[in-house]
Amino acid sequence: MPSSDGDADLDPETEAAIRRLIHDELRSVVRALSQIGGGLLVGFLALSVVAGSLIAIEPPPVVVGLVGIGFLLLIAYGWRLPPFR
Repeated sequence: MPSSDGDADLDPETEAAIRRLIHDELRSVVRALSQIGGGLLVGFLALSVVAGSLIAIEPPPVVVGLVGIGFLLLIAYGWRLPPFR
């Protein structure tokens, strides 16, 4: 059964609530994307600086492994994975 124009009308309070909900959802998506982008940018810069310094000083493999584990822990902290919640 097709709906008429009268069925589609909403009261102003409901329409305002729907608009507010959509606006909040869009804002959270934009915030999440910018946070991911910023994290990737800082991560790549930090990773390249640390990797360059490790190449320059030629440390033993244990130190390289510890630095790798440190980066993984920072990623887990940034994403608030279970150990850091």
